[in-house]
Amino acid sequence: MKIVVWILAGIGALVVLGGVVLPLVHWLLGSLLWVVPAALVVGGGIWLARRGRREGLDASGRPQQVR
Repeated sequence: MKIVVWILAGIGALVVLGGVVLPLVHWLLGSLLWVVPAALVVGGGIWLARRGRREGLDASGRPQQVR
């Protein structure tokens, strides 16, 4: 009787793995395809803004004029 319970538990574990965990992992990996490029764009914009401010450039990339 114990072997039947273990076999049924194994089958149940495979069903849970296939029905819940694999779609969740698939969704997370799919969302990374959107999150990583967005983070790179935002981070690049921040980096460019700081670099421009440090070099004395305005938002259009021209040197700031002292009045």
